[in-house]
Amino acid sequence: MATTGSTEDDVLDADGDVGSLHKDDEIESRVGWRYTLSQIRGDPTALGGLVVIAFMSGLALFATVDAVVFDILSEYQVFAQYGVRKYWIAETFWISPIKEPLETPRLLPPAPLENVYGQGTWAHPLGTDDRGRDILARLVYGSRIAITVGAIATVVGMVGGTVVGAVAGYYGGRVDDLLMRAVETLYAIPFFILVLAFIAVFGTNLAFVMVGVGIASIPTFARLIRSEVVSVREKAYIEAATAAGVRDRNIIRRHVIPNSFAPVLVQGTLQIGTAILIVAGLSFLGFGVQPPTPSWGQMLSKSRAVMIENVWYSIWPGLCILVTVVAFNMFGDGLRDALDPRLNN
Repeated sequence: MATTGSTEDDVLDADGDVGSLHKDDEIESRVGWRYTLSQIRGDPTALGGLVVIAFMSGLALFATVDAVVFDILSEYQVFAQYGVRKYWIAETFWISPIKEPLETPRLLPPAPLENVYGQGTWAHPLGTDDRGRDILARLVYGSRIAITVGAIATVVGMVGGTVVGAVAGYYGGRVDDLLMRAVETLYAIPFFILVLAFIAVFGTNLAFVMVGVGIASIPTFARLIRSEVVSVREKAYIEAATAAGVRDRNIIRRHVIPNSFAPVLVQGTLQIGTAILIVAGLSFLGFGVQPPTPSWGQMLSKSRAVMIENVWYSIWPGLCILVTVVAFNMFGDGLRDALDPRLNN
C-alpha cells in the first residue's frame, strides 16, 4: 500500500522504503554523450590533455587563416586592394615566419641567455634559427602542419578502416576473409615504410602526405571495428532490422557502426598523436613539408648541424611535438575510461 502523500513516481520497496520508478532512468543516464562529457570534466588527466589540444588547435587555426585562407583571398581584387596576402597578420603585427630579417643575428638563445652568437633579446623570446628567423613565430605556424595533417590523416584512416572493418565483420565468410587478408597485407608492412613508398610514388605534396599516412592507418581501425561488429551483429535489434527487410547497407550505417564506434573514436584520438610523429619524422628526413613552410620536424632537422652552438634550437620544436602527442594520448585515455561500460555501470 502506498503511503499518504507519496507521488505517482514513488513506490514501496520490499523493506517498506520509498523507492523511485526512475531507477532505470538513472542507469540510462550513465551512458551517452552527456555522461561521457561529465566524466571527462571530472578526469584531470583527460581535461589537461583537452586544454592543451584546444590551445594547439587554436594556434593551428590562426596559422591556417594567415597562411592559407589569406593566400587564397589575395587572388581576388576585392581583398587584395586592402593588402590581404599570405602571412598578412604576421608581417603586419608580428614577425614573418619565412622571411629572413635583415639585421637579426642567427642562432640567438632565448632571452635573456647568452651564447657565442650574442645576447638573447625579448624581441625574439625563444631565440632565432640558423637563418635569423624568429623561432616562436615558426613554432606557431608549424602547429598548422602538425594538427592539420594529424587530424585529416586520422579521419582518412578512420573512415576507410571503419567501412572495411564493418563490412567484413557484418558479412563474414569469404567477404571477411578477402577484406581482412588485404588489410593484413598492409599491416605486415612497417607503417613508416608504407608511407614513404606512397610518397615516393605520388610525391611530397602535403595532400599526398596526409592521404599516405591515412591509408597506412586503415588496418588499425579495420581490425578494431571488425572485432566489435562481430559481436554486435548477433544482437536482437540487428535480427529485428533484418527480419523487417531493412537493407544491409542501412543496417550497417544506422545500427552496426554507431554501436561499434566508441573504441574507434578512442583509437582515433590516440592515432592523431601517432600521425603527428610520423609527419614530423617525414619532415625530419626531408620527405614532408618543404621549406620555407615552417614545420616542427623540419626545424628539428635543421637544428642538428648547430646543436652544440645552440641546443635551444632543437629543444623547442621537440618540446612542441612531445607536449602535443602526450596531450592527445592523455585525452584518449580519459575518453576510453569514460566510454568503457565496465567502468560506467
